[in-house]
Amino acid sequence: MADIVFDGQQSDERILSVISPHRFARMVAVGSIVTLAVLFLIMVFLIGNAVPQAGAPIQTVGTVLCILFFTIGLWFTNVSYAQDRTYITDRRIIRFDTTTPFFHTKRALFWNEALKAKAFAPNLLFRMMNIGTLVVEPVMGDGESVRVTDAAYYEDLANYIDKILYTVKNNPSGIADIKPFIPKPKGKRDAG
Repeated sequence: MADIVFDGQQSDERILSVISPHRFARMVAVGSIVTLAVLFLIMVFLIGNAVPQAGAPIQTVGTVLCILFFTIGLWFTNVSYAQDRTYITDRRIIRFDTTTPFFHTKRALFWNEALKAKAFAPNLLFRMMNIGTLVVEPVMGDGESVRVTDAAYYEDLANYIDKILYTVKNNPSGIADIKPFIPKPKGKRDAG
């Protein structure tokens, strides 16, 4: 991970893990867009058939709007999932989120300001696939937590962050000995 850099990275800041949204969550988002576009198109054609005098213009405009919705939705989903990143470093956790196609937010929480890490799955399917949400809460400040959605091995990441927090609070010099997180199943995380 020595060749990875991010905007605002401090000198000598060591990256321990890079979290990207899981590709299954991306497929679910694309599937939702396709489903909504098809349902919208069906509704447009049903309305067009119910009003025969204006059916053709309604169906034409509806079809164009449906194609536009599908294209923009698919494009934004791909941009968002390609650019959303979270970096766990030896100093902090920093999250880059795509809020609109042209704007990004950055949220950082230094380890000495963090209280704890929590992890949960949004539903049973994601839990079975080991995909969930990771939340790192600050010592003070409601709404200032770093929230990472669609993270693979979310429970293991929460335990890893708890290990970092314990080390920072009890043995600050020991942070240099923490190994990078390898996003693989337990027992297969050897760096080699």
